[in-house]
Amino acid sequence: MFDEEEDDEPLAAVPPHDRPRERLRRLGPAVLTDEEILALVLGTGQPGRSVLATARSILRQTGGFSGLAAMDVTRLERLPGIGPAMAGRLTATLEIWRRAGTTSAWSPLVDDEATSRVVVPELAHRSTERFVVVVADRALRPLEVVFVRDGGDIPVQVEPSEVLQTVLTRGGRSFAVAHNHANGALEPSVADMAVTRRLGAGAATIGLRFLGHILVAGSEWMRL
Repeated sequence: MFDEEEDDEPLAAVPPHDRPRERLRRLGPAVLTDEEILALVLGTGQPGRSVLATARSILRQTGGFSGLAAMDVTRLERLPGIGPAMAGRLTATLEIWRRAGTTSAWSPLVDDEATSRVVVPELAHRSTERFVVVVADRALRPLEVVFVRDGGDIPVQVEPSEVLQTVLTRGGRSFAVAHNHANGALEPSVADMAVTRRLGAGAATIGLRFLGHILVAGSEWMRL
């Protein structure tokens, strides 16, 4: 249910030069508020509620863009004003932002610290578990971070063959993996250790270099 809004005036009532799209053209994106940016992505509001009010309500419920970015498609779909199509559009928009902001900053995965700088921003403070693969080249330069599994209320289950196939199909020659514990416990499970051993053994048999497995809990991390 939507929270009460006292300033939900229809967008048509806003002077044309003060509407988000016109302000974007006239002044550039930096001057827009968070709700105006999200309103431009949403495009439309809901019956009886303007797109600006819808955007404002979503940001209040999620805690802003940082909370919105941490949500998967399934959770986005549950937000009032967001359906399957819009959840997909938001996820894609956030992924563009993520890739543009991080890819150029990646350095070779020469140690666990370098790997953590790639994976911790993807996994920190998530409310559900996510398993990612960092695909890298022969010189250990990251090529791509691939989301292999997004879990719900239960730990993610990943098969080593799926991870190795992900690396091979993207032209990788080395790789690291990482996942988070949504409960905040920085302690590997028996399953975590088992999949780490199997990944190392599997990579060796097909000539890939396995660089390790990082566990993230909150903003902390450790190597398995």
